Amino acid sequence: MVDFFREELVYILISFFILGIVVFVTTRPFVSRKARIAIPIVALLLGGLLLLHYKWRIHHIQEVTKAFYEGKNILCLDKTNKFGSVLIHKGEWKLEYGEFSHPEFPRTYNIRQCIVE
Repeated sequence: MVDFFREELVYILISFFILGIVVFVTTRPFVSRKARIAIPIVALLLGGLLLLHYKWRIHHIQEVTKAFYEGKNILCLDKTNKFGSVLIHKGEWKLEYGEFSHPEFPRTYNIRQCIVE
């Protein structure tokens, strides 16, 4: 569960903001009482979308991890070089705690920003 909150914190905050706007608008005195049905509908919709995004994200992480251990090439986003990405293959690269690291590279690359080539 902690992993869910760590992965989806930004989206949870955005969802609470949207839900807050819906609650604020539908509880105004000049809005019909029937409009309050939108509150649980929007809450369920946002919750469902959060769960779908989390499942997709976990599936992506598992796919990249599996491909790395199978020896396939991985491309990671890197805005510090002119190519825009770094090619990672199993050689000297290590996958620890969801990050790729290499002794010759000054930074690590998060697995969430990588795709299978």
